[in-house]
Amino acid sequence: MNAAAIKGFEEDVGNRTSVYVHTAHSITASLAFYWKYGYKVAPHDEGIKYVLIPEGMRDFEWLHAVIKGERVAKGEYKNRNARTYYSGQYNETRFYVLHQDFMRYVRNRFLRSNNLNQRFWAIVRPTNGAFTLFLALHACDTVKAYGFMTEGHSKYSNYYFQKLEKTHVVFFANHDYIMEKNLWKSLHDRKILKLYQRAETES
Repeated sequence: MNAAAIKGFEEDVGNRTSVYVHTAHSITASLAFYWKYGYKVAPHDEGIKYVLIPEGMRDFEWLHAVIKGERVAKGEYKNRNARTYYSGQYNETRFYVLHQDFMRYVRNRFLRSNNLNQRFWAIVRPTNGAFTLFLALHACDTVKAYGFMTEGHSKYSNYYFQKLEKTHVVFFANHDYIMEKNLWKSLHDRKILKLYQRAETES
């Protein structure tokens, strides 16, 4: 999902991407934000499956362009050739869209943040990572999660691929990162998924 880099991290994340979960924003913005970490293009391994998270109208505008093989007709990504972002691997039989009911289920059943009671409630939603994990939990026999926020996150960089610099999580109002962090730990403790957590070595 997003800009999950592989090159140089194969030992931890494997050497190919079989499913790529994204929004219109993440597949476009990741190229600008993370190019310096070696992220040059969205994953396009042979036979890859793409999953779009429709978080807003811009995603439906993007979806229409992808399906039709046309440029985006209006909105934030107007005139962009959406299919080029999939590097020739777009195939309608391998392109999926998360159902709105599934997204509501994840939010209302597992991640009903108190921020939904605030005046900015309309923008509050689980992260792309949260939707990806729940998709995996519903579709896969076993789930192992690497690169997600865990306890002591402030001691490490925001992303696993930021090896040479110290960055911090930016707590945007539209996501409840702490609630998600606690949920992943709970699911790990109940052996529903395996959450990779950095083991501290004693000195």
